[in-house]
Amino acid sequence: MRLLGLAILFVVAVASNAQTQKTDPCKGDTTYEMRQCAARRYKQADDELNRVYRNLISKLDNEGHQTSLKTAQQAWLKYRDSHCEFESYLNRGGTIYPVVLTECVTSVTTARTKELKEEIYRLEHL
Repeated sequence: MRLLGLAILFVVAVASNAQTQKTDPCKGDTTYEMRQCAARRYKQADDELNRVYRNLISKLDNEGHQTSLKTAQQAWLKYRDSHCEFESYLNRGGTIYPVVLTECVTSVTTARTKELKEEIYRLEHL
């Protein structure tokens, strides 16, 4: 009886794991699947960054302040790209390189979005 219970528990656990992998699009087994997932994550992060950036720009009433943000954002983009090239350098030439590079860009983009949200909060609570 105990063995039957363990067997049923094992089958349920395996089925649950298989279902999780099917519902989680980022549980890729191939580099191609990982690249696709990384690209989706980056697109979501980039869309959020652009939404927050536009929101912040709209809250800046001084043209000089807007220009300052635009200059900072352009410099940040150069930093993000060069930083992630550095971080993923050892993977260059490998099939995992695009995944490592995209995950870095996503991470840095998410951090920048948080910074811009903090600026919005600061402006709204002056």
